[in-house]
Amino acid sequence: MANIRLWSPMDHLFRDFADMTRMLDMPNVPVLFKGGEPKVDIIQNETDVIVKADVPGVKKEDINVTVTEDTITIRGEVKSDYEEKKEDYFHSERFFGTYSRTLPLPTLVAGDKATAKFEDGVLTITVPKATKPEKGHVVDIQ
Repeated sequence: MANIRLWSPMDHLFRDFADMTRMLDMPNVPVLFKGGEPKVDIIQNETDVIVKADVPGVKKEDINVTVTEDTITIRGEVKSDYEEKKEDYFHSERFFGTYSRTLPLPTLVAGDKATAKFEDGVLTITVPKATKPEKGHVVDIQ
């Protein structure tokens, strides 16, 4: 008995998607498609929500944090440490440029009481939990 398989337009979509994900692992694809935004942990205890973000290679003055009642937005810029020259790169993965990441929080927070510190390439933002909605607030980084 022969196997019969019905054709579906979705077959092409899934095949194209698989091809695209394989392409992203190729060294000649720009890193822009691989990320550039910080990897984060979001932790909550009884009183606070704590966000830890890895931001290596970024200076404190190049990071901006905004907290609303239920989100945190981290914006930053990774600046190039070399002058623009026409060098022939064999392989380049380092990310340079700006990024922005908005994270939903697990509960309402008091953004005006948020604190942030930056140490050894890790940004730690601590925000007290709130019981009522608050306006957005820009956080100073220590």
